[in-house]
Amino acid sequence: MNSDKKLSIIIPYYKTYEYTIQLLKELDLQFTNEIEVILVDDGCNEKRFDVFNKFKIIHLDKNYGASYAWNRGLDIASGLYIGFIDSDDMISMDYIDTLIDAINNYDEDVIKFAWCDSCNLFIVKDPKNRGIWKAIYKKEICPRFDERWKTRTDIPFDVKLRNTPHTERCLDKLLYFYNSVREGSITWNRRHNINR
Repeated sequence: MNSDKKLSIIIPYYKTYEYTIQLLKELDLQFTNEIEVILVDDGCNEKRFDVFNKFKIIHLDKNYGASYAWNRGLDIASGLYIGFIDSDDMISMDYIDTLIDAINNYDEDVIKFAWCDSCNLFIVKDPKNRGIWKAIYKKEICPRFDERWKTRTDIPFDVKLRNTPHTERCLDKLLYFYNSVREGSITWNRRHNINR
């Protein structure tokens, strides 16, 4: 693949403006010409994000769900690696620099990193969970999402990845802050036995 982009970051957006605007501001501060940020607005027609003119903003005509939004981002991603960020989560101040450095120094298919759950502040240094945001993936081995799955979209992704031969490296670096306490999120609904 001929691309000067080393990392494409895909963010599906649906009604999380207060969180997403903070995430985009942080990505804007860290932005370099080696990355591309792709925000997929899943039917909200949120024009306030259009001020981030360094980013690629896709406005879908209706709410199709996260799997569809992830795949639309993958359709246009040009980076050597793909990273995923949930729109209500946050990244560390050295997220981009650390990942670009890892891409330059390691030739691994999957590069994992430590993350922290905002609910209990427990740092996970060797990520075993299925969260797609805990790593970046070489585009050539990155699975597509099963659009039949409307929630827990990481499960079929993880199954496909496990069945794809690949190499991995885990960085001893905290780069991602997972928001499990936002009311209405999939994790919050599951903890409170709410099906939506």
